[in-house]
Order: sequence, then C-alpha cells, then structure tokens
Amino acid sequence: MAELYVLKRLVDGYAQRVTPLEVRFMLRLAWWRDFPWLTAFFRLLSRLGDGPLWGAIGVTLLLFGAGPERRAVLAGALAALTSVLLFSVLKGLIRRPRPFDRWSSLSGLVPTPDRFSFPSGHTMTAFAMYASLGGILPMWGWVLLPTAWLIGLSRVYLGVHYPTDVLVGALLGTLVGKGAVWAVTEIGTTVLQ
Repeated sequence: MAELYVLKRLVDGYAQRVTPLEVRFMLRLAWWRDFPWLTAFFRLLSRLGDGPLWGAIGVTLLLFGAGPERRAVLAGALAALTSVLLFSVLKGLIRRPRPFDRWSSLSGLVPTPDRFSFPSGHTMTAFAMYASLGGILPMWGWVLLPTAWLIGLSRVYLGVHYPTDVLVGALLGTLVGKGAVWAVTEIGTTVLQ
C-alpha cells in the first residue's frame, strides 16, 4: 500500500509541475501566433492528426498496394487502436490540466477532445503511425517522421499541450508502433502458417 501512495504522490506532483524550460519554450512559441498563416498551418496539421490523414493513407495503401502495404495498414490500425486506448488510460490516471487551463494569458486555439493533456494523444498516434507504417514500408518513414513531429509541435503551438506531453507521446507512440510491427510480422506470420 505504501508503494501505491508514493506512486500517486509522484504522479500528482508531475501533473502539477511545469519546468522553466517548458515555460520558456511555450512563451517563445506563443510569440509566433501573430502570424495568421502559421496558425492556420498548425490548425490544419492538428486537424489532420485527428484521423483524416491516417485514414487517407490507409485507404490509399489498401487500394494501390499489395502484401506489404496491407500488412502495414494492419500494423497501423493496431498501433492507432492501442495508442488511443493507452493515452486514454494515462490521461485519466495522471489528470494533468491543459496549459490554457493553468495560464490565463495562454489560450487554446483549437477545441480539445478531453480535459487532460498528458500524454499528447495526437502526438502519440502520429508516432505510432510513423513507427508502424515506416517499420514495414521504410519509404513512408521519411515522410511520416517529420509529419509526426510537426503534429506534436502544433499541439504545443496551439496551447493545448506542454512540451513534455509531446515528448512522452512521441516516445510511447514509437514503442506502440514498433510493437504493432512486431505483432503483425512475428505473430501474424505464425498464425497464418
């Protein structure tokens, strides 16, 4: 029981902590909000990270691909589903308030799907897609890695996540994506034989 109490205190402490480095980064990024074209670009990226981008890639690969592309879509679907389940559970456990809820001077520029910020679900899913699709189709990795980073950056720019939300989301998403590739290539091949 003592271990659970200590773990809860650590989680609660993290949920309320924002490092000075994060504050400086967010304040510098907020300065760029004066450029409407940049705000429009990041809003578009964030919206694409809601799912339309991943759906379009999946449909394209299914329509024009063969065996490897179909395995990549299966790995991507598994990674996306796992990512959503994992970040939903973590957000409910950690309950870190969103930046615009803590700073009256910072507004959120897009609606949020839930109340909590840690980890960034958009970033986690983007990196899960990068790692799963890119793990089976390496040429997709060259396009999806910068896209995933830009989606993560958009979430901080738009005031709905802290930088550590994005960094942890990127790490967890990459692990989920690699796990999905392993599941599809190792377990899927064994089951199909």
